[in-house]
Amino acid sequence: MFPDLRTIVLILVVTTCIAAIALFLFYRLIKEINGLQYAALGGGSQALGSVFLLLRDSIDPMLSIMVSNTCFFLSFLFYYQAVRLLTDLKTSWVIPSTLIVILSPLFMLFPGNENLGERIIISSLGLGILGMMCGWVLGKNAIDLPGRKGLSLMFFLFSAISLWRIPNMLITPIGEVGFLDFNAGYMIFLWGIINSIVTTIGLIILASEKLQQQLRAKVEQVSYARDIANRSLQEQQHFMTMLSHEFKAPIGAIKANADAALLLATSHTSIVEESLSRIKNVSERLNLLVERCLDDEWMAHSIENNQVSLEPVSLTQILRNVSDEFNVPFQSTVNNDAMVKGEPIFLPVLFANLIANGLRHTAHIESVQVNLLQQDNDYLVRVMDDGDGIDEQQRHYIFDKYYRADNGHSAGGSGLGLFFVKKITEMHDGEVTVNCDDGVTTFTVRLAKSEVNNG
Repeated sequence: MFPDLRTIVLILVVTTCIAAIALFLFYRLIKEINGLQYAALGGGSQALGSVFLLLRDSIDPMLSIMVSNTCFFLSFLFYYQAVRLLTDLKTSWVIPSTLIVILSPLFMLFPGNENLGERIIISSLGLGILGMMCGWVLGKNAIDLPGRKGLSLMFFLFSAISLWRIPNMLITPIGEVGFLDFNAGYMIFLWGIINSIVTTIGLIILASEKLQQQLRAKVEQVSYARDIANRSLQEQQHFMTMLSHEFKAPIGAIKANADAALLLATSHTSIVEESLSRIKNVSERLNLLVERCLDDEWMAHSIENNQVSLEPVSLTQILRNVSDEFNVPFQSTVNNDAMVKGEPIFLPVLFANLIANGLRHTAHIESVQVNLLQQDNDYLVRVMDDGDGIDEQQRHYIFDKYYRADNGHSAGGSGLGLFFVKKITEMHDGEVTVNCDDGVTTFTVRLAKSEVNNG
């Protein structure tokens, strides 16, 4: 015993409402997939059309006819836009919208049950053409994608059934029938239920295939970027190796000539002796710095990961050597040799940057000096100059990377010197501060005494 037509329509309403809710929730779940918003609108339009179809005997029949058929047209209009976006095409509104604008008003010309055949022809023509458009878009873009192929066949089948009803209606016209009667419309509503279920599942599968495509594309992009990064790293390593060799060759030549000059039997003046010794010390430090700092792995380990290999070093000797390199006075109030736990490469870089900064900004070169003193369990290293000073507001930023103070007396610079100073100081668990009083700018570096760290 088959259910009556109203029961079938009620099942259609429930099915389309569930389908609309499923498409909406799927859209909310993955909004980044273009097209799902139109699929949800299509499901909603189909559900609304089914509801007005069910209310045919409860409201004005003409209103029910117009709204239900227009909603069914709109549902396929939105499905068409959805499948275009899901197949990487742009939306196209002109042709389907024009078709709906032309066909929808025609229902008003055939309001009564005696015109049921004409309304079926109009509805079948619109749904058939729109369904064929959806199937065509999916079919021509369905290479190796079973979801697209299946949904394309479903739309073509729906289109064929709809268009088949037109000649069938012309050959065997339907007379006056009541909405609750068992008639030829029975099968089309059953087909509407099946179509709603399959279309919803097909659109969800289609969106899933689209998501898989996007994920594969992202993986390929990441893999490609990783390959480029690896090649760039290899090229950088080759460049750094070459650069290291090119640096060490002239530095080695300078040191060799300084050693030869010091070994000459000819007597030298004190100035020449000091200059040659300074050249030798600088070349030795630069050579060691090149060997260590141009090593990518060591730099990444020590700087980027904030890890260093600390060992007892003479702070007094480091300050004396660096001061001699820049020919600035060094004074110490520490009676014995000031020992700290430090990195023997980076500590000279720290103080060399402070002295170079002072020489760059000082008004009188002779005012630049380096002082070492002891305070409790720490050593304080002060580098002073009589430059224009630093505004109090700018003192909070001078240790930032690439920051350059605008004091009207800048002699250029990359903005990295003081950044390195702070970074290296922090690597040694120290502290660096700046103070400007009475026309004197003082940078103070606080480092713990070696015996305190060992204790």
